[in-house]
Amino acid sequence: MTDGTDRKRERQVAREEAERRAERRATRSRTLMSVGGVVLVGAVVIAVVLLMGDEGGGGAGDVAAAGDVTVQGMPRSAPLQPGEQVPSFTAPELTGGTVAWGDYLGDPAVLSVWAAWCPHCQAELPILDRVMEDYPDVGLVTVVTAIGAQPGPTPEEFMLENGLEFPVAVDDANGTLAAGLGITGFPTLYFVNPDGSVALELSGEVDEPTLRTVLDQLS
Repeated sequence: MTDGTDRKRERQVAREEAERRAERRATRSRTLMSVGGVVLVGAVVIAVVLLMGDEGGGGAGDVAAAGDVTVQGMPRSAPLQPGEQVPSFTAPELTGGTVAWGDYLGDPAVLSVWAAWCPHCQAELPILDRVMEDYPDVGLVTVVTAIGAQPGPTPEEFMLENGLEFPVAVDDANGTLAAGLGITGFPTLYFVNPDGSVALELSGEVDEPTLRTVLDQLS
């Protein structure tokens, strides 16, 4: 029992330190604005087309191989809206295996799309991971995209540094997943109903109270 408590405490200390480091990085590069008084939207909202075309700062070998990513339907120029269905997709999982969106249907879920170099993603994801522990009936799956488009950690480095273990679908160099999901900036969160329809889409860094408010309504 003591060992388990110690491990939990060590993990919490590591998370808090990682969050402080992420906040220091984010402070240097972001301008925040309030949307509806609750959602913080990062100034780093970058067009997906530009992100996918720039490979500076990271290794192209980190992306999924061509043909390993599938998305149902046509690419989108705007995020999915409430009531629209999240398109079925499959992609390699960061640590091995495959992520299939169909596996998450039947229960409410959160779908997070992020980039490892994005300071707002770096701040939000550890908070999201911690909050989701209080909502065991809500699934969590993420998509990492725009890999290597800007200088920063690799997805593997970011996950290890922050002690994160949630599923991560890895996009390809063409940004197939991002285009199919209508991603125009990072981070993007889709809160999804059990039938696969979008309940709410939030773009930009979302704070913990907002996450909990939305999840209370979703679960």
